[in-house]
Amino acid sequence: MRRCLTILAMSLSLPAAAEAPDWKLISRSGQPGQIIHWYVDAGSIVRTDDYLRAMLRTSWSRPQVGPENNAYQSSTYLNYFDCSKRKIAYTANAYFRSVEPEGDPIHEEPELPLTKLTFQSVVPGSTGALRLAFVCNFQSKQFLTHLRDKKPRG
Repeated sequence: MRRCLTILAMSLSLPAAAEAPDWKLISRSGQPGQIIHWYVDAGSIVRTDDYLRAMLRTSWSRPQVGPENNAYQSSTYLNYFDCSKRKIAYTANAYFRSVEPEGDPIHEEPELPLTKLTFQSVVPGSTGALRLAFVCNFQSKQFLTHLRDKKPRG
């Protein structure tokens, strides 16, 4: 019995496993034989200073040739969104062999500080514009839901 209690106590003190990303499909494009999917991890959307920050993912139906001539089929990257100016900056790229970002990346680029990022305007109708609209609208809905839930009932 004592051994069971010790094991239980040890397991309760272990850190919780990181939550799996909640990938939401933002858009799909391409032509037969080469389809590209863009996703956002809805659970990663947070406000950072004057920006929204979110983890995104792109997956290709066919392998791409990336850094160091490695073939990859998905990448994840951190995006910062300036919703009012309609601009995006990205950093912290990781490239994966498979369509799902699983296992160790085949190539990684470090996250740069916000002060070192270059924000680019999105082109209307582009995948960048779709990502910006999704993240900014998602955050607005979350905020409105939060306000609604905080109203006193009576």
